[in-house]
Amino acid sequence: MAQKTVLAINFTKERLQQLKPLAVLVKAPVRPVGEEEKERTIGQVMGLSPQEIAAIENLKPTAAEVAEEQKETAGDSIVIEEPVTQEAIVLCGFENKDVHTLLDAIRGSRLKSVPLKAMLTPHNISWTVQYMLTELAKEYAYFRQKR
Repeated sequence: MAQKTVLAINFTKERLQQLKPLAVLVKAPVRPVGEEEKERTIGQVMGLSPQEIAAIENLKPTAAEVAEEQKETAGDSIVIEEPVTQEAIVLCGFENKDVHTLLDAIRGSRLKSVPLKAMLTPHNISWTVQYMLTELAKEYAYFRQKR
């Protein structure tokens, strides 16, 4: 699996400097993602080889699990204006306890929140950064709408 890393997308220099010490708590480097990298896949941005990306993709869920997931999101008609400019983090190679530690640290810091968050998965490793941002923005809007 991928080395533990926090991909930071759409962060200002100041907010990036606030995120870095929080990532130290979980022993993860922060990797800022530049505008020029948004058309690259998450796996490519992580510096993974095509063989490593393929190995992770092979961990994808079964067809039945995918069908169940698609049922849950059926009818999702939220439209997002691109490009997405909200801050996002993608947590790569994290265990659950480290995810909770980092998110709690963010909430308790001057950052307060990062609206778009995701974990690297076999499903999204081949998504471009821009596509990931769009999907995360849709999900964020959906859950805010449900409140």
